[in-house]
Amino acid sequence: MLLLTTIITSLLMIGYLWVVREEKFTTKKIVIIGMFSAMSFVLYLIQFIKYPQGGGISLFSMLPTLVLAVLYGYRLGLTAGLIFGLLKCLNGAVIVHPVQFVLDYLLANMALGLAGIGKKNNRVSLFLSAFLAMMLGVFFLIVSGGVFFAEYAPAGMNIWWYSLLYNMSSAGIESLLTAIIFTFIPLKRLEKILNLSKNS
Repeated sequence: MLLLTTIITSLLMIGYLWVVREEKFTTKKIVIIGMFSAMSFVLYLIQFIKYPQGGGISLFSMLPTLVLAVLYGYRLGLTAGLIFGLLKCLNGAVIVHPVQFVLDYLLANMALGLAGIGKKNNRVSLFLSAFLAMMLGVFFLIVSGGVFFAEYAPAGMNIWWYSLLYNMSSAGIESLLTAIIFTFIPLKRLEKILNLSKNS
């Protein structure tokens, strides 16, 4: 299982590098990525519930990265998620294996960038794209828990059920609440304020 997880994780990271090579990172885009990633990190520091093995429920920390992904596209969204994941380590990271680190701190947050694939002029599409992107991130957390944190499961409990319940009761709940809030953000007005342009 570890070998398969390592291979798939490596392929996903290579896929990111392949996709992002087509993006031109102008100074403006770099500043925007830094700004939104920093906002996600600040919100992440405000945690209502913190779990012992990592994770919990924060103050909609995924929201800024989702907004960036929709306004600027999924490539910048993936990159912002990557930086957000690295920033999380500054608050203390639970790392037991390099692949676990990639799953928990990189891929789980990079998945937020996929919200940029949805249509931003349709509330239903916004909700679905944001929710599915976040749930993909939760999936990476579940895989990480099942492969690397078996010793934390209660005696007699299947590790995959434990990982599912652990992550759905934290990141899963926050994902649902964030997706609901996300659909009511005035993206057009925000886009005008920031004067964003994909070609800038």
